[in-house]
Amino acid sequence: MNDNMDLIRRHLPRRNEQKSILATAPTQQEIDALFAERITPESDLPPMQPLFRMFDTPCFYRGELVADCGKAKSGKTTFLSVLMASAVSQAPILSLARAGEVPLKVVWIDTEQSQQSTQELQKERIVPLIRGHDAQDQQAPPALNDHLYAFNLRGLGYEARRRMVEVAIRSVKPDLAIIDGIKDLMTDINDAVQATLIMEQLMALAKDLNCCIVCVLHLNKSEADRNMRGSIGTELTNKAFEVFQCEMIEESETFKVSQTYSRKQKLRQRLYYRLDEQHRPTLIADYVEQPRDALGRFMSTKPKNENLATLFTEAMEGRVQRPFNELMAVAFKKFEFPDPKTYYAAIDEAIRQGIIRKTTHPERNETWIELVSQHPSLFLGEQAADTDLPF
Repeated sequence: MNDNMDLIRRHLPRRNEQKSILATAPTQQEIDALFAERITPESDLPPMQPLFRMFDTPCFYRGELVADCGKAKSGKTTFLSVLMASAVSQAPILSLARAGEVPLKVVWIDTEQSQQSTQELQKERIVPLIRGHDAQDQQAPPALNDHLYAFNLRGLGYEARRRMVEVAIRSVKPDLAIIDGIKDLMTDINDAVQATLIMEQLMALAKDLNCCIVCVLHLNKSEADRNMRGSIGTELTNKAFEVFQCEMIEESETFKVSQTYSRKQKLRQRLYYRLDEQHRPTLIADYVEQPRDALGRFMSTKPKNENLATLFTEAMEGRVQRPFNELMAVAFKKFEFPDPKTYYAAIDEAIRQGIIRKTTHPERNETWIELVSQHPSLFLGEQAADTDLPF
């Protein structure tokens, strides 16, 4: 028995040996490599460089990943055509303009359409967009083939596509690379390992080549679910510097582009456009969108209760006067105003009808709203009638 125990002890590592096995001491080369990546407030780093400005807001930064997502047939590729045309055009297209004067070099990798469709998009949409806007600017457009490198990889297997993406970006060295669509670089859209590897590959390419890589991916099919599909969608959401979401508003045949996420300056304004008779996008500057509820269903742009006297009485919640901002918050919650503009219009109309009036607090210099009890359609009730005024 003792001989057996001695044999076991001889083969077990001593305590010090066990520590070295579990935690190998780093080499000096590893330490140097780690500290080469250290960032301090004094680190001498180049400023971030946006490739474009949309509504005069910087976007599509060098060295970063950007997501272009949407439901099927929501205008994702159309938005990309505007992006590619703007990279070469001398003038802004649909409020999208280059941040610098020099035309950008673009790689477009199409994994979804036929070769004919890839060519058709260039001939019938990108080229007319450039020529149309440059004609207004009275400057000759540069040769598109010198700046746009389009590759159709639909006929290749996923491993070959993934390799060709890297070959295209490293050989062309573009300012902007577009992968339409990224799901075709993997066998299973829900494979978390493949998703992680693809994101790591693209982040390394964006950093090494100092380019912006735009990844196109569908949203989930459910109208209420506006997340990008699969594990690759989760990884792209986590790693993307910006996310642009495309949508088609069917009842008006209008397309919308929204920036739903940004790690830097958020783009508040949305882009609305329609396709003309030549299927070219045309900007709609004053489009008013019908709001949706949490499930994606359209809501009325009018308050639920169209009687302004009743509306403001209920929003007062038993009071005769209320601070302007406080009343606005309650009214938005109770009556689902689609936007502040609609609420201000209701305020102005209620004042015009003599239902309410604006007053100023004598001490706080705040704007208050007061119910006009003499209005014939207004019923304050006993609680409101007995309420003491704050001033």
